[in-house]
Amino acid sequence: MSDSLLALVDPALCDDVARCAAAAGYRLVVADPHLCRAEWLRARAVVVDPSAVAVLGNTAVPRRQGVLLVADAPPAATTWRLAMDLGAGDAALLPADESHLVRRLTELRAPRQATAGATALMAAHGGAGASVLAAAVALAAGDAGEEVLLLDVDEFGGGIDLLLGIEDRPGLRWQDLAIDAGAVNGQALRHALPKANDRLSVLTGRRDDGAPLTADAVLATVDAGRAHGDLVVVDLPRTDTDIVRGVIESVDLVVLVATPTVSGCAAARRVADRLLGDAADVGLVIRGPSPGGLRPAQIADAVGLPLLAAFRPDPRLPGRVEGGRLQPGSRSPLGRAATAVYRAVTVADHGPASGPGVRTAVAGRFAPPPAAGDRSVA
Repeated sequence: MSDSLLALVDPALCDDVARCAAAAGYRLVVADPHLCRAEWLRARAVVVDPSAVAVLGNTAVPRRQGVLLVADAPPAATTWRLAMDLGAGDAALLPADESHLVRRLTELRAPRQATAGATALMAAHGGAGASVLAAAVALAAGDAGEEVLLLDVDEFGGGIDLLLGIEDRPGLRWQDLAIDAGAVNGQALRHALPKANDRLSVLTGRRDDGAPLTADAVLATVDAGRAHGDLVVVDLPRTDTDIVRGVIESVDLVVLVATPTVSGCAAARRVADRLLGDAADVGLVIRGPSPGGLRPAQIADAVGLPLLAAFRPDPRLPGRVEGGRLQPGSRSPLGRAATAVYRAVTVADHGPASGPGVRTAVAGRFAPPPAAGDRSVA
């Protein structure tokens, strides 16, 4: 969470808020309350005026800490109630209460526990293997000690529960969730979902129920998992929908999965240009082999994304997945790639992982070019 102050205020109040932000040491971000979800989730503090409160009350932004109501006249009781629903705990009349606003903003910069990380994985084209990698990332995170929430929002996929062999385990599915004003209780959610193991909870849809997912339900679930301390891993479809756009804005890292082919490169570049422009950070994973000898670094350069990992397929994996037994070993190519993605989300200050069968670049730190004899993925 950055030390930015999100200002959702009319121009008449903007100068007053800007002075207070500067005095408290914030970087000011001014946004439209209709289109502010990404900034709402990431800003250290948010200042809203009555008109912004009215707009936000009809959107799916989650309740959060650090919201302050500002106005040039005492706000109405209805405004206060809506502001409190958003998380507001204090107010200031400007310019008279500038010193009070500066003090409250300064207090909000004190260190506090951050929410857990979140990543979304998307295939650049059919057969890239994004769902398998998403499940492997969730398993790797659980093996590392994280509590993990794996969300399958690909309504036309086979179901990520099938990959893990838990399709018959009891627990809630998407169609069972009752969303109350965009709020989901993270602790209750963890206990109610099917489990792949003690640390990994999985939410997918029912195959016998065609009720469509809603953006409100998906985004509220992502927010609830993060707020409760679960690392959230989302398996995204390759579609341009409100759900996909909302998840892209809500996670820390979007991972695009492609194969090292000319068509795979073209598809990855098209998806990156058209869908991933609003993502906080985007990385590329390449699953070999390359029939034409293209190197993963060449694909990454052409697409314009950092290479998080490149790995060779395991010929035994399809049989294991068909039997619902996805259990990639930590030393397997898939396991190493999954660990690289997990590290990119949670330990960006570490250097790149290394080892045979995978090359990584974590949080923008690129691994050195492969040696001439390295044929692990090409």
